[in-house]
Amino acid sequence: MKDIDALVSFCTELAELSRSIIRSHPIQDMGHEIKEDGSPVTPVDREVEQRLRERIDARYPYHGILGEEFPNRDTDAERVWVIDPIDGTKQYATGIPVYGTLIALAEARRFVLGVMDFPATGDRWIGGRDYPTCWNGRPVTVAQCTGLCRATVARGDSDRGSAEENLGSSRLTDAGSFSICGAGSYGFAMVASGKLDIAIDIGLDPFDFAAPVAIVEGAGGSATDWRGRPLTLESQGRTLFLGNPDLLGSVVDLLQA
Repeated sequence: MKDIDALVSFCTELAELSRSIIRSHPIQDMGHEIKEDGSPVTPVDREVEQRLRERIDARYPYHGILGEEFPNRDTDAERVWVIDPIDGTKQYATGIPVYGTLIALAEARRFVLGVMDFPATGDRWIGGRDYPTCWNGRPVTVAQCTGLCRATVARGDSDRGSAEENLGSSRLTDAGSFSICGAGSYGFAMVASGKLDIAIDIGLDPFDFAAPVAIVEGAGGSATDWRGRPLTLESQGRTLFLGNPDLLGSVVDLLQA
């Protein structure tokens, strides 16, 4: 992308705005409500997304926007911004600090640039197709685990999964060296940073995985669904992030067994 420097600068600007809004609201004062789909939302979720949309509209009015809390617009545009104002709202509403803002840019339906910002920990990842991933300004690359028996695995919330999905993810975690549960998008970022080898999840929407796709791929990893297909704006549900793309075939076989 010829304008990659301008886009990276703009992503950083959006992340700084989101972080400042989230940090301005004391956690102990935060209430939440339950949406029709059963997921929680706080006033800060809506405030962050509204402010980010306003900033995007002002800078790139011809780009589309897909977000979690407000209606999408122009999602058939060549470039579409994908926003999750607070990924991990359950954690945010209960004061557990692994929540963050996820912002991505899709071009021709593929995720080409992403930023993941975690206000509570002060961590930020940014990277994508034409911008190698950095963690707090330092370049990072994925680990090169060559065998499932040595792999560290992060799995998502098993309460969301069907019996079939939970069986598949259990087979994968049993095959690895050890596993953790409930890391959310922070686990995806740790695949990009070489601290985890595999991260899987279920029941996700594009705003949940768009930024992690760009960031993991920008660090040399692989981001697909459970059948090994690329994740796009049309994808839903099951996600698979790998540090070493050479593991894809064996992991997909295990998940689909």
